[in-house]
Amino acid sequence: MTGRAIVLRGDARRLPLPDESVDLICTSPPYWALRDYRDGDESLKGQIGNEVSPGEYVESLWECTREWIRVLKPEGSIFVVLGDKYSDRADGGSASAQSWREDRAGCLPPGKSSTAMAPRKSRLMLPERYRIGCLDLGLLVRVVIIWSQPSAMPESVTDRVRVAHEDIAHLTKEPHYYASVDEIRTPASNYERRPGARRATPPGQRRRAMADTVNPLGPLPGSVWEIASQPLVVPEHLGTDHYAAFPMEIPRRTIRGWSPPGICVKCGEGRRPLVEKPGVLGQNNNPDGRIRSTIRGGSAEWALRMSNPDRMVGYACDCLQPNAPTRPAVVLDPFGGAGTTSLVAATLGPPRRER
Repeated sequence: MTGRAIVLRGDARRLPLPDESVDLICTSPPYWALRDYRDGDESLKGQIGNEVSPGEYVESLWECTREWIRVLKPEGSIFVVLGDKYSDRADGGSASAQSWREDRAGCLPPGKSSTAMAPRKSRLMLPERYRIGCLDLGLLVRVVIIWSQPSAMPESVTDRVRVAHEDIAHLTKEPHYYASVDEIRTPASNYERRPGARRATPPGQRRRAMADTVNPLGPLPGSVWEIASQPLVVPEHLGTDHYAAFPMEIPRRTIRGWSPPGICVKCGEGRRPLVEKPGVLGQNNNPDGRIRSTIRGGSAEWALRMSNPDRMVGYACDCLQPNAPTRPAVVLDPFGGAGTTSLVAATLGPPRRER
């Protein structure tokens, strides 16, 4: 992140970037068979999302992903927002806008199928197909985040629930990668035991208080992100529209949690938050040499702990030089679209807010 955005015109399958030069990829490919981007009266050639079949579509995504793997650092992450679609043809599939027109006109080339390999009314399972293929590419599927959409569009169906979510796949190249989830924790509220509450364990057994497992910076973010859609207002003089821009909160969370604020020029590692723990006892307070939190010491110590919570006080890297110079981290969106990811990355450029 540099505080500025750089736009490179190119193909998501052939990026003009060096190997292992990107710290984080956050993107959302065009969804299949939803729109046909055109150049005058003709469809743009090679556009992703306008393939004849879902199989060809996910093949295109895998081709893109191979290129993303090339440019991503070993410690980097990939976040892909991807939606699904229903099959809506009696012959077993839904066609893209172009092949639908060809099929209706009776001019589909011989041997070229427009079916989606799914019965009518079935989900095509495009996010699942894509993620399974990513395993074959050698990626780790760390988690599938559910983007819950409280403002999702209404539907006229009467035999199923309304679809109000999309998938965000978190992919990595290695088991160990840059992560700073402390950046996106929600501060925990004070823990107070209700008067008269019964103990959860029988007498005589060691009771583990809820406070023992609570991070003072807040709980670990969950896998369901409730984020409302955000309308995109494009200046009229640009003469363009973008109806599929994702809200800024998605790249904000991924960038803060999985992109370093800077890369140390001495050790090459991303700077991670330094967390001060004023409520933690040291070895001098523990004869057995263990580092313990004061929350095990009773209500008085717990109150002291809550009055002196953990807090982030700066950033450091493996060379342990807080003032070592840094170079910018690189956040990439191969499908730039409205530039939401670039805008958020530029806004979150160093210095970051400290808690």
